[in-house]
Amino acid sequence: MPDPEKRAARGDSVNGSDKTAVPNPRARELTLRVLSSVIILPPVLLLFWVGGPYFLALVTVMAAAMAWEWANLVAPRCPASLRRLAGLIGALLVLAASLAFEKPVALVVLLALPLAFAGAVRIGSGSWMPQMLPGLLLALCPAIAIYWIRELPDFGLETALWLALSVVVTDVAAYCAGKSIGGPKIWVRVSPNKTWAGLIGGMLGAAAFGAGLGMLVGPANPLVLAGCGVVIALLAQAGDFAESAIKRAFGAKDSGRLIPGHGGILDRVDGQITVLPVAALAMLATGESILLWSWS
Repeated sequence: MPDPEKRAARGDSVNGSDKTAVPNPRARELTLRVLSSVIILPPVLLLFWVGGPYFLALVTVMAAAMAWEWANLVAPRCPASLRRLAGLIGALLVLAASLAFEKPVALVVLLALPLAFAGAVRIGSGSWMPQMLPGLLLALCPAIAIYWIRELPDFGLETALWLALSVVVTDVAAYCAGKSIGGPKIWVRVSPNKTWAGLIGGMLGAAAFGAGLGMLVGPANPLVLAGCGVVIALLAQAGDFAESAIKRAFGAKDSGRLIPGHGGILDRVDGQITVLPVAALAMLATGESILLWSWS
């Protein structure tokens, strides 16, 4: 009779079964996602809360990662030095933009950096220039938007958190509604799992979140924030579809592998890329935080 210890060492079951325990890939990925979130979220939220130069450092690093990921996604055969340069230019653009309102020379730098990068790409590998340049804009706009919103003198922190969390609520509500209800798909060729039920669920979730915040924050109007929540959900879903279409066009499943279990930075902030710049422009036009908007 075979020794149970030897059978156990081979991976056989001692009770007579020859089947070995195979780890569930989905369970492993979920565990990895949770661990990554537990490690990454606390310092991110802390820098978000503190604001100022510390938060600027955070968004600068994220912009660099986004520009680098974009370069790797659309131009994987471009020289690695140019792809790394894309990340550096993305970071410098955010720093220059953060100073542009106070120091005119920063505006000159802001305009000169993309031209310098275009020249470097043209010299190093001219054929990749049209694909790589949009990545700089993709990195700059949401990064400088969230920084500017966070630094608003009135309700900057609350507004920035509400916008960022509204996108998260949209994703979660859309996923839950899509899985539980199902139904017709929106755009199967680009994102085969997204349904109209999920889209509506995301809109309702963001609207409810906005209304709830409006009841908690003194001057905020719950109905206004609920309506804004619907717009945020639509913009976030548009950003999600756009990123999915780009990845599919370049034959990629994820934008990168910087975040274990989650993919790349672009995968995590695709909705923020469309929401934050639009929100910042709207607040620039009105001169105040969305939390202070009213019907009058």
